Amino acid sequence: MSILIALLLGAASLEQTFDDASHSYADDQYLDAVMKYEELVFRGVQEPEVFFNLGNAYYRSGYLSPAIANYERALLLEPTLEAAQDNLIRSVSQTKRGLSRPQPPAWEQALLFWHFNLNRQSVAAATLLFWSAAWILLVIRRFKSIPYLRRSAVVCLVIALASGTSWWVKAHQEVLAVAAVDNIPVHYGNTLEDTVRFELFEGDRVLIEARTEGWLRIRTPDEERGWVQTQFMISVGPPFGSPTVKLSSEFDTADDKINQNSLTREARINDNPGL
Repeated sequence: MSILIALLLGAASLEQTFDDASHSYADDQYLDAVMKYEELVFRGVQEPEVFFNLGNAYYRSGYLSPAIANYERALLLEPTLEAAQDNLIRSVSQTKRGLSRPQPPAWEQALLFWHFNLNRQSVAAATLLFWSAAWILLVIRRFKSIPYLRRSAVVCLVIALASGTSWWVKAHQEVLAVAAVDNIPVHYGNTLEDTVRFELFEGDRVLIEARTEGWLRIRTPDEERGWVQTQFMISVGPPFGSPTVKLSSEFDTADDKINQNSLTREARINDNPGL
């Protein structure tokens, strides 16, 4: 009983924190909203609505890179969230170079073109459903002859194999990261003494290929590679637990950095606790 009460109190606390964050956002207290949404993430809440709202709060606070990172997080969990797609496009267009997201391998684009609008939970459920359906049909066929039953079972197995492959790819895909500031040096090796190959700029998105203490090996959309210090990058994740960025009490106003009026807000998401 005590465990159940603790769980209920915990859920109520999370919902209250979400409501408080939404109220802060509505009152134009964007940094306060950021802190409260980040608290939810730190406490294990992984909902696309939370990341979308967090992205909006960062955007309106003048922090473009963490806004981009959180829109990407929302889309990782819910690829069809149009408001996040729109705000991501607008945010990226306001970066120095406006680079596109690194593309998946050519084989994935060709064979799994259908899975980019599905999240990992959806394809996992589809795999389980069609795998189970195939074996149920085969068991039925063993006891009763029904036309096309075997073909139906084979179709279910093929769909299960395709969705299972999609799930595996999504579960093992490289993690996206966003450059937090301008003029980030990317080195040939993972020491400061190594020659600088090129630079990243605020909002640039790259893929993380490897990690070592304090360093990331990254790949850009145009297939350039190098090592960058972890402290200059925002990992999209998963995992999502750590705060996106350390905020300073002194920062440029959003009006100086970005056009706030271009932001798409969706009241359905901001007003619905959804926890």
